[in-house]
Formats: sequence, C-alpha cells, structure tokens
Amino acid sequence: MEIKEIKKPYKPKTQDYETRNFQHVKILDCNQPVSRVIYECWHCKQGLLSEVEGVSPQVIEATCPSCGRTAIRLMANKVLSTTPIPSPWS
Repeated sequence: MEIKEIKKPYKPKTQDYETRNFQHVKILDCNQPVSRVIYECWHCKQGLLSEVEGVSPQVIEATCPSCGRTAIRLMANKVLSTTPIPSPWS
C-alpha cells in the first residue's frame, strides 16, 4: 500500500499588527427605483448616505463631500445625492 503525501496550499504569514483595508456598506431599499446606500468614505472614513437610481453594469464613482476624493464605486445608473452623516460604525 502506497502512502501519498498531501501538501497544504501556500498561505502567506500575516503579522498581528497588519491591518487590512475594508469598507462598511449597507444597502437599503434595493428593490425600489431609488436605493439608499450608507457607507464610509474609503479615504477619510466619513459616514455618507447616497441615493442611487437603478442598477447597471457600469461603475460610477461617488465623491466624498468632506475630502473630495472617490468615496466608493457603485454599480448604478446615477448617483442622485450624497450627504455626510455620522458614521454608524465609529
């Protein structure tokens, strides 16, 4: 009887102090013509509420009113408004 060695896939070691970037997002009213998206800006972590129209394969960038950079990329027809709010995740 031959014994085969099973090798584990390569998994890079991560440091405990190393943080990974992530973005909080919550989508509301996704079955309505106008949906609401609550999220944090990718750069400054400002809480934002955007109203978006429709869903499409094109990607639209929503700009953060606080820092002026791209806060999030959404798959929608149009971003109707973006309002700064206190971040629900802070």
